Amino acid sequence: MRLAVQFVASIIVATAAEAGPPFVTDDPETPPLHGWEINIPITLERESREQTLETPLFDINYGYRENVQLKIEFSLLNVRLDDGQTERGLSDTSVGVKWRFLEEGPGLPQMAIYPQVTLPTGDDRRGLGDGKPSYRFPLVAQKSWGPWTVFGNIAAVLQGTTGSRNFWYQGLTVVREISRRLEIGVEEYGNSPTDRDERSSLGYNLGGTWKAADSMNVLFSAGRIVHGEQATTVYLGIQLLVGGSGANAE
Repeated sequence: MRLAVQFVASIIVATAAEAGPPFVTDDPETPPLHGWEINIPITLERESREQTLETPLFDINYGYRENVQLKIEFSLLNVRLDDGQTERGLSDTSVGVKWRFLEEGPGLPQMAIYPQVTLPTGDDRRGLGDGKPSYRFPLVAQKSWGPWTVFGNIAAVLQGTTGSRNFWYQGLTVVREISRRLEIGVEEYGNSPTDRDERSSLGYNLGGTWKAADSMNVLFSAGRIVHGEQATTVYLGIQLLVGGSGANAE
């Protein structure tokens, strides 16, 4: 039972660690210089026998330079199994640095690398963490044409937990600006097997961003993992944009 809780919790933490809110796929944009982008959502992943809530998740990003972002992310987990048992507590913590090394231009996309480490701050004895660190090495890119934006990533993940395996993941998102306040997007994402006894996964999301104020956005998405550990996913939260100069990153 503990292993089942740990498996579900690790999927949620791993997915959120790569999120370009409200999507799983990340993008190469960064907050403005000395600006903050703080995402505070509630997320849900429901499988046939388990349900995991992040209530809430804290995704805090800082514009260290015009093309460099510092990040820390953690959540409060609430995991319920089919037998009614519930585990609650702090998740593992992800820290990372995003460096955009190529700016978008005619015929060129934005590109960045986004190395991250997940620290074992969750209680692995209760299934709320992995007990050992893991390391992620994403390459992300983005290109825009008028109201359309396409971004994607591919990454290698190195894990040290017993029974786990190193894996690859990828994602691709297409977003369209509907109005000055609303963007809608669709996403495909997936990964190779993360454990020795698991299959690869594939999922889809539909979501968007609604600009509620100059310094606050409402983020929302919902989707389905259709291959591997099938599940329904929901993301609903706010994004606070504080300080800095220039355009805010999404």
